[in-house]
Amino acid sequence: MLLREAPEFRGAYRARNGLCDWWFAPLLAIALLCSCPATSSELRPWRSNAHAPLELDQLDGSRADLSAFRGRPVIIHFFATWCAPCIEEMASLNALAAKGEAAPAVLAVNVGEVDTRVRNFFRQRPVVFPVLLDRDRSALKAWKVEGLPTSFVLDRDLKPALKTEEPLDWTDSSVTAALAALPSARSRNDNGEEETPQ
Repeated sequence: MLLREAPEFRGAYRARNGLCDWWFAPLLAIALLCSCPATSSELRPWRSNAHAPLELDQLDGSRADLSAFRGRPVIIHFFATWCAPCIEEMASLNALAAKGEAAPAVLAVNVGEVDTRVRNFFRQRPVVFPVLLDRDRSALKAWKVEGLPTSFVLDRDLKPALKTEEPLDWTDSSVTAALAALPSARSRNDNGEEETPQ
């Protein structure tokens, strides 16, 4: 069966006639979900009035709530352990997160895999940031993720700022410059009114 590139999934494929054999369906689903590496990946402005909440179990058993990260930029990275570009990108995300408070917080959201598989993956590739478990893919749907990896960047007020639907080198100078250019957190004066730092 001939395949061609599908415009709605960057780097993904679909059947030319829209149909596929029953045995091909699982392979096609994986291909549609996992993006192929791009030659010119970059962070792009993400225009949205709001984003979905994010509250999931972490791999260590505790619960993570996105709202707890207000005051610091946050990268929300959707991935799967079977996605080769995701594995490569995880190393650069870890290098960025290892810079501590100088870097955005990173929340890696594993999509639809059993805990044991994810735990074994990170036992071999430890990271310094929380790994969240989207066991039922509800976060994937709420955030309207169409392929893996996909990353969203929120500013210090947890407002939508940047997005990429391709693997990215998070230590690249253009990426770190884009992250550094995010607006500063708004503070409140004595009257409770928001003030934006100059």
